[in-house]
Amino acid sequence: MWMSRKKERRERLSWEVLGILGATAAIAIFFFGFLYYTAISVATTYYEEKGIYLTEMQTLTINGWIRSLSLCAAVIFFVVLFLFLMAQKLMYLREIIHGVEALRTHRMDFVIPLEGNNELAELAQSINFLAETERMIKTREREMQKEREGLIRTLSHDIRTPLTAILSYTEYMKQKGQPEPEEVYEYVGLMGRKAQQIKELTDRLLDTGRRSSERIDNGKLLMEQLAAEWEDGLEEEFDCTVHLEHCPAFSGTFDVQELRRIFDNLASNVEKYADPEGKVELWVSEQGEGLVIRQRNRRKAEKAKVESHKLGLESIRQIARNHGGDVETESDESMFEIRILLSGIL
Repeated sequence: MWMSRKKERRERLSWEVLGILGATAAIAIFFFGFLYYTAISVATTYYEEKGIYLTEMQTLTINGWIRSLSLCAAVIFFVVLFLFLMAQKLMYLREIIHGVEALRTHRMDFVIPLEGNNELAELAQSINFLAETERMIKTREREMQKEREGLIRTLSHDIRTPLTAILSYTEYMKQKGQPEPEEVYEYVGLMGRKAQQIKELTDRLLDTGRRSSERIDNGKLLMEQLAAEWEDGLEEEFDCTVHLEHCPAFSGTFDVQELRRIFDNLASNVEKYADPEGKVELWVSEQGEGLVIRQRNRRKAEKAKVESHKLGLESIRQIARNHGGDVETESDESMFEIRILLSGIL
């Protein structure tokens, strides 16, 4: 069917050219006849009025000259008229050639207007399609590059949180001098988990942000573990309270590493911006078919650096959106609260 339509278009363009050629030839023949017989009539009338009588040979010679001149004039008229009638198509063809040249040099800021319903229009449509496709590819490449840069920034920021925790545990053990074996075992275990977390984040960074989901049969237990890690990292300096009484039982396939990054970023923001004299509270509860993770803390008297703060929040917001949710924050001079909605997780 496509081939038949394509053939029909070719025949239409051919008939257009043949029609122009035929019409031009007919007009040129008429012009030749008009010139020839008009010139013969004028010459005959002139000779009769002047009383000039020509021999048969002279008449044939003059008629031959008139015929030759009329034929030359008709040929010139034919060429000029044909080029004039074809000028629009030739100009359109020139516009298509410019489009091809622009496409070759990767200039995609052009659109060839569609004129007629023949091969030239089909060619122009194909060039426009290629240019639009190239524009879409370049736009998508820019978007992907922007996403990669954002991912690198957020993952790099998130790597600092477990790394800071490892350094804090190491410094604490140095200051402790001779810690108890149980305490050493506990902190070594914590550092091992944080090191594993750094490895997973680094692997994800090198793998351009590929998400790794796994089946979780006891989601409430997972929330309890993540909340416990959050509390373990803060309890030395802050008065922390975890509320899990309204956390429902659930199961499903989740990216555990992303959920852990939420809690790590919450803890990191507390360490940077919360007042150690104030209380830090964390809630995990049900909302519709989703989970809400809420944290509230008292703010430090001095203002925190906005840029770093935004990186942590942006990381949390991106993870929440990966799970169909979003982030809301409320703050004043003394308190800061963040609500993270993970939709469709129940």
